[in-house]
Amino acid sequence: MLRFTPLAALLILAAGTREAAAQRRAPGASAGTEGSKVSIVARLDSKSYTSQVSGSCKHEPSASIYDVPAALYMVQAQGGEGSEIQQLSLTLWRPKNGSADQVSLSLQAGSSSSRIDVNPRNKAVGAATVELKPVESGGTFELKGKDAKGAALNLTISCPTFAAVVAEGG
Repeated sequence: MLRFTPLAALLILAAGTREAAAQRRAPGASAGTEGSKVSIVARLDSKSYTSQVSGSCKHEPSASIYDVPAALYMVQAQGGEGSEIQQLSLTLWRPKNGSADQVSLSLQAGSSSSRIDVNPRNKAVGAATVELKPVESGGTFELKGKDAKGAALNLTISCPTFAAVVAEGG
């Protein structure tokens, strides 16, 4: 039994180091952006859902997609037990050359799920337009469109602040 103790200690130490590295903030990231409250109001066809959920909002003004300079916005939110909105994932690429936004949305609200993926390189799944209204160090997204099933979707997401986007994988 004593032979395995050093191995177990090394595994615990390695896991703790990985977790600590994952929690480091990028330079310029605001404190409190991870796990802050994101306000979401969703209208799916005739049903409305409203929640304040834990989440993160991120922004990179000088990103690039398909070799096109673009601003990148990402919102990830997870509702707790009893929340009308269980999950939300929004990625918005806003090309600087004036071409159409690229929008990816996944939403689980009540017993409904919605998906939108608008990208010029693939067949569109649903449709969406997004307006972003800056508010202090955050902003409010207003998305209008139709999901993959053709259901009308109106969504308002309020982010108290935007953290920096950290590139993964080097």
